[in-house]
Formats: sequence, C-alpha cells, structure tokens
Amino acid sequence: MKNRMDKFAELERIFGTHKPIIGMIHLDPLPGSPRYDGMSMRELTELALQEAHTLAEGGIHGAIVENFGDYMFLKRVPPETIAAMTYVAAHVAEAVPELVLGLCVLQSDAIAGMAIANTIGGKFIRVPYYTETYVVDAGLMESIAAETLRYRRYLGADVKIFADVHIKHGYPLSQRPIGLSARDAEHRGMADVILVTGLETGGETDPTDVKAVKEAVEYTPVFAASGVDEFNLPHYKEYADGIVLGTRLKYDNETEAPTDPKKLERFMHVVHEIWPE
Repeated sequence: MKNRMDKFAELERIFGTHKPIIGMIHLDPLPGSPRYDGMSMRELTELALQEAHTLAEGGIHGAIVENFGDYMFLKRVPPETIAAMTYVAAHVAEAVPELVLGLCVLQSDAIAGMAIANTIGGKFIRVPYYTETYVVDAGLMESIAAETLRYRRYLGADVKIFADVHIKHGYPLSQRPIGLSARDAEHRGMADVILVTGLETGGETDPTDVKAVKEAVEYTPVFAASGVDEFNLPHYKEYADGIVLGTRLKYDNETEAPTDPKKLERFMHVVHEIWPE
C-alpha cells in the first residue's frame, strides 16, 4: 500500500491533479534525420513553442516533446538529435513553465531522454520499449529498463519513467497477456506509470486492455496513451488514471499537423465532466 500511495501522490505532486492529461509536441524533422529540410533551430523551436502555448492555454497539464518527424527512427540517437531536442525542450520549459514537460526520444532511447529531461528540468520520460523484447520496423527492440534505472540513479535525476506495454507498432516476442507484461514493468522494471496504446499512432486504445492492466498491477498508475478523443474518453473513466494524446487533437487527425484549439476545448470540457477536480 505504501508503494501505491507514493506513486499516486507523486503523480499529483508533479501535475497538480489526480488525473493528468498530457499532450504531445511532435517535433518537425531534426538535423541529421532523413526528412530534415534545412529549417533552422530557431524555426523548429518556434513551431514547438506554438504547440506548447496552444496546449497550455487549453488546460493541458503536461506535454511530451518527441522527435516524431525523424522517422525512420534509430534505436539509439546520435549527438545531433540529443543536442537539437535539448535546445528545443529547454526553450519550451522556459517559455511555458505551466506545462509539465516530458521527453520521448524515438525509437526508444531512454538514456538520451533521461539526460535531456534531467538537463532541462523535465519531470518524466516516455519509454516505448521498456521491458520485454519487441519486433518492430527497425528490427528487434530489447528491454532498456535495467540500463535506464541505473542511469537515473547515476544522475540522481528526479525524472519519472512512463513505460509502455504492448506498445503500438510493436509485437512482443513473449506473446503473453498484457496484464503479465504490465506486472513485470511494475515489479521488475519499477515503472512509475504504465501506458497502454492502440495498434498504431492515433489508433484507439482498447478499453479492455486498460482494464486488464489496471487489474493486474498493484500500485502503479495506468494511462490510456493513444487514440483518445472527446467521444471515447468516457470509456476509460473507470480504469485510466490519466491520458496521453496527440493525433486526435490535431487538425484532420494528422499527427504532424498543429493542434486544433477547438478540438482541445471540447476534449477538456469532457474531461471536466467525467473527472471533476
């Protein structure tokens, strides 16, 4: 019970609410990535700042800065990606302090994410392939939990680990129920939050998966983390402890489009109806 109280209390301390809503700041292609078109760091940062301001003004509690535009992704990112993401995230943290910032360094570079978050005052990282081994478009993604936990301890970083289980675009080699995977992420991986997604970016999270994970873990918050919108949010009311969403808030549901303030307003209206403060 102590562990449960600690994790939920920490979540509320960081976000100022017991049901955090976290948006996405999907960065344009960064220097060195296949689609990078020469945009200056100032221009890249300005686009990220526009997204951050839209999310903050719409009442979102936090945001994840992610190098979504860098596909096809590397398993471990090079120095130029780390430098660019640090530059952008630091500017966002300074300009929009009301947003609790996290980092997700794709494909699943938790070490880079932890280093950036610790440097810019970020409070959490998202790690898509945290425990278990997955088959993905880039090949095999192996667990990075042991390395991440040790690196966090080495840095003395106050950065939480938000770990996906059975993540979109990935297929676990173990082929076991999602609840068992979640229990290992909780007990052995010591994840601070467990994320449940659909099958692809923007794909709706199956509410039965959220339920299965929530019933399997003992003391760890569980978030629905893809494909949530104003229409299906009530489906997660009973079991989700928070939400991560990006694509469904964008114009035309295009992941790389800007956030639509009207969609965000409608979504947050539903949030306040089903999860009053």
